[in-house]
Amino acid sequence: MIAAALVALAGAVLGLTRFSRRGRPPAPPASAAAPAPRLEPLAADGWLVELEVPGFPSSPAAVPLGAAEPRPVVIALHGGDDRPEWACGTWTGISRSRAFVLCPRGKALTADRFGWGARDEVERELRAALKALKARFGRHVASGPVVLAAFGAGVRPALEIARSEPTFFNRLALVGAGQGLWSAGSAAVYARSGGQRVLWVVSDAASREASGKYWLFANGAGLETKLRDLGDRGVVLDAEVAQGTAAEWPWLVAGDPLHAEPGGSGPPR
Repeated sequence: MIAAALVALAGAVLGLTRFSRRGRPPAPPASAAAPAPRLEPLAADGWLVELEVPGFPSSPAAVPLGAAEPRPVVIALHGGDDRPEWACGTWTGISRSRAFVLCPRGKALTADRFGWGARDEVERELRAALKALKARFGRHVASGPVVLAAFGAGVRPALEIARSEPTFFNRLALVGAGQGLWSAGSAAVYARSGGQRVLWVVSDAASREASGKYWLFANGAGLETKLRDLGDRGVVLDAEVAQGTAAEWPWLVAGDPLHAEPGGSGPPR
């Protein structure tokens, strides 16, 4: 009965962008932070590089060419039967090409398609890839929390990993979440332990129903949370869904000085 009531309440507000900003004091303006150190402009052979990750397959990473100050990190988990290079390209566009976008490869399904294994395995690969990124680009990689982004089959490990360390994975962008991935208790623990903002993006009936419940759980826990409904396109991360997600990116990273433009007080527009 409780689950049915939650679904009914979520359905009553479908088609709207919903949000809650309860339970947390306003974040200090990014301009109050110490100025970032000036570095030599970041150079690489191209915007997408391949990182050697000891113990795991190589990971693609999109790099902010020309950056002369430390840049934040977005870790992007692709969907099932997918490719990390596609995730890197899509999330680089969504995040305005400002951040490093690290795209762990996951478990091989075929010669050129990948999925995800157990949470512990995914988490080890993610952390090893992040270590490889920092070893390759040094001070250009900013210290501090990262944004964890995921699509489709990548949402489950993303939520599991975020629950294990909410302070580090304190902002989530989740596209096409499936059923049975989050509970009211999980949302409460994430909020209480350092989680800050969660963006749910839906473009199909199943993820709309699931994310509607998850939005209610997050809202009830005092998390700042939004649900962006992009209609009925199926579980996809195509150009339209990416554009809809990009429109919410400034909200997701607002108040985080790592994502502020140099000399500015807010995220990229």
